[in-house]
Amino acid sequence: MTLKDLGLALAGADPTGLTRTLSEQWFQGETPQRVLVDGHAVPSSADWLDRHAHASDSVAAFFGPGIGRGLVLHVGRLVKATFDFDGGPEQLVETLSRYPFDIASFRSRHREWQVNWNYMGPGFGGAHYPHGWACAFRGQGHRRLVSRRWLETGPWRLHHGPDDTTLVQFHELGLDASAALEMARSGHQRMGHSDEGGFLHEPYVYRNEIKGFYDADRRVLKVVVLGRTVSSVEMRDACAARRDNVLAPEQPLDAIAFVFLDPDEARAHLPRLWPYGLECWTIIDGRETRLDTDDPPEAVGGHT
Repeated sequence: MTLKDLGLALAGADPTGLTRTLSEQWFQGETPQRVLVDGHAVPSSADWLDRHAHASDSVAAFFGPGIGRGLVLHVGRLVKATFDFDGGPEQLVETLSRYPFDIASFRSRHREWQVNWNYMGPGFGGAHYPHGWACAFRGQGHRRLVSRRWLETGPWRLHHGPDDTTLVQFHELGLDASAALEMARSGHQRMGHSDEGGFLHEPYVYRNEIKGFYDADRRVLKVVVLGRTVSSVEMRDACAARRDNVLAPEQPLDAIAFVFLDPDEARAHLPRLWPYGLECWTIIDGRETRLDTDDPPEAVGGHT
């Protein structure tokens, strides 16, 4: 299998270094036919990256006619690459594991999504591609999710590679544009920053106040709930608060526990809280009792 015209965007601690690595592997010392610096054409040269990366917001190099093969560095943010890849998702996740990236987005393989149906999927924001056929995480990039459990409960297929690399495939590659979009749409929503999404932007913008009772022994914030439904956005806010340790410096935060005074409300929320990695407690016989475990509740779906 060959992934023709593969388009991906990789973000990590050193986008310029990523660009150099991609250039060396996929363009093997070629001198680009065209170089653009901040959108303006400049003379092409073999040292295009060294010459322009530190004095611009973006630098693009194209190694053939048009923009079919090339690299676009958004300085300090990410690098986009377009090339032909000889292999499928299983081989691609192995290759990605060698690159020092955190998160990756992949361009849609169907122009019809936007041209015919004006579909622009949610995504990671910034200069990333809107979600197409896949996205990927490596190492600390998984912290951009509400929880690693999120990966195990979505409408997608997972491919795992070395060095803690995860490729999330939203649709089968052999489908036509309409069928691919139908298969991918719900996964796009769950992996984006929609109200039902599990991706955490940086910096994160909270929509709810983070408050509760702090348990210093367990380093847990307890949020008491009675007579209401905890929204998906509130759960996502809680995950961001846990990740970013938003309480006072003397209150380190390892977990957030939702404590339901009504056991029925607790049991109803358990399948919803579990993918976020949030604790679910209730009061049974006058004692606080934890309902969640490491195993998913029966009502939680798995990935394809």
